[in-house]
Amino acid sequence: MSRLRSKAAAAVLAVVAGVGIVLFATSGPAVAFFSGGLFLDIQVKSPATLVAKGAAVDVPVEVTCNARFDYVSVTVTQHSGSGVAQGSASTEVGCTGSRQQILLRVTATGGKAFKQGTAVANADIFGCGTRTCGEETDSEVITLQR
Repeated sequence: MSRLRSKAAAAVLAVVAGVGIVLFATSGPAVAFFSGGLFLDIQVKSPATLVAKGAAVDVPVEVTCNARFDYVSVTVTQHSGSGVAQGSASTEVGCTGSRQQILLRVTATGGKAFKQGTAVANADIFGCGTRTCGEETDSEVITLQR
């Protein structure tokens, strides 16, 4: 009988431990955010808008951060004819702790213009809190349109 109780106790302990891990592991970023830890998140959105016949593209980006200092950058790369159209843009964003939409204008460099179609957008946010610095990235295939 004690063997059966030991197995039952072990099973209950395993379930309780599993529930505890699920509850606390999934709340990590939220706990870090509300307890003063550094929180950075960036997401490239689609579609992006062509500007000046492809000389540039306006790329929407969504950031959430609580850093004291932060820096956001985006690079867009697109196959264009027999070459590649590419460009980068960056800016500082004042973190509010809430989700923010920003628009970065990426200018084409290297002699090729952006065109309607798909492109790869890589975004990066770097920020520093009171005691630590960190970085988050996102890479998406986006649609470029007029």
